[in-house]
Amino acid sequence: MTAMRVIIAWLYVNTGSVLLAQLMHASSTGALVVLSPHVGPGEEVLWYFGYGCLLCLLVTIIVSLTGWQLQVAERQKAASANSG
Repeated sequence: MTAMRVIIAWLYVNTGSVLLAQLMHASSTGALVVLSPHVGPGEEVLWYFGYGCLLCLLVTIIVSLTGWQLQVAERQKAASANSG
């Protein structure tokens, strides 16, 4: 679930909130438990594949809107400008 890690990291870097990052992780895990169908192994693989594709699509949207950088450098620049 590398895509989820990217989304959580992006959320934390852009908000600075560990709580929001934790809530994103908890909601993802909870959604997988609640929404995952109780089916055989073959269908379960298909379910996780679809979930992974959805996460990759979300990462693609985030990257297309914000770029590859997580905006850490811009936040540091802003902090330097405000302190100087």
